[in-house]
Amino acid sequence: MKRYHFWGSILSIFVFIFILAACSLLPEKQVHYQRFRNGTDTRLTYYARRDKVTRQETQSIILYSALGVTDKESAQQILAPFSRRFQGIDGLTEKITYKKTYAQEKLTIDYSKVDIDKIKNLPGMYYSSNAKSNNISLKKSEELLKKNRFVKITGDRFKKFTKKELTQKPYSINDFNKIQLASTSIDSNGTTVAELRKQLGRPDRTQKTQTAGVERSMYLWYLSQNKVAYVSVYTIGEQIRTKTLSRYSVAGKNISSTVFDSLENGTDYDAVITALGEPARVTMFYSGNNSYTTLIYRNRTTNKNYRFYFTNNELVSKSESN
Repeated sequence: MKRYHFWGSILSIFVFIFILAACSLLPEKQVHYQRFRNGTDTRLTYYARRDKVTRQETQSIILYSALGVTDKESAQQILAPFSRRFQGIDGLTEKITYKKTYAQEKLTIDYSKVDIDKIKNLPGMYYSSNAKSNNISLKKSEELLKKNRFVKITGDRFKKFTKKELTQKPYSINDFNKIQLASTSIDSNGTTVAELRKQLGRPDRTQKTQTAGVERSMYLWYLSQNKVAYVSVYTIGEQIRTKTLSRYSVAGKNISSTVFDSLENGTDYDAVITALGEPARVTMFYSGNNSYTTLIYRNRTTNKNYRFYFTNNELVSKSESN
């Protein structure tokens, strides 16, 4: 009897090993998901055998305009700190490639090698609290994706950015500078709101008031999907008297205390732009016959703000603060 049980146990072991081998020989199925919104195209592919996810691959395109920045240097300042958190982890590889108007990210995870505890709190990761590296459920993973606005894709029916969206340059300080303000109440040479509508489309926000029979209006256009960047103008009657460009995610790529100290009063507005690049914020308005401009730059590393004040496009004062 004992011998019967012994051989029975051996047979059970062989059957179990055979089942495991058969599972490992099952072809991997692929399941595709996409989240296409706010200037990003994120495509995720699960590779699974039955309900067990073996690996996943995520490919993303992020428009610089969605970040509220104008170039790859500014995009790197935002994305690089996140990317560094993904490096040096066994079973995970991540790389960002910076193009002229957008960034591409590729992320792969091998669940036979990765430690879930090391990655589940990384940005953009979706795992249940009891997830384990060697037992990622495809069903539960799909449920989590759907809760986070991912859509299941079949037959390569992914949404795609148009060529225009991928190649269109983000709104820059040069575009902003082309908005001509009316210097006086009788100045008819300023840019009109109708002209801005042709360039920027329908305003995202409009506010109008009447004061002493004169209509005063505010028009605002968002420049990024997350609404962190915008252009706004204020009008009296039909004339644009004040304009603002705000993009606080932009950090001056050339700004530092040394450069700040080198810019002396009397420096021309255009010379400061040339020296420092895209500002985080700029406001310009007329009072009487004089124009007044404030430029703000940020250093993302030191978290310092640098302000430059101009009268008639000539630097008259500046300040540095944390």
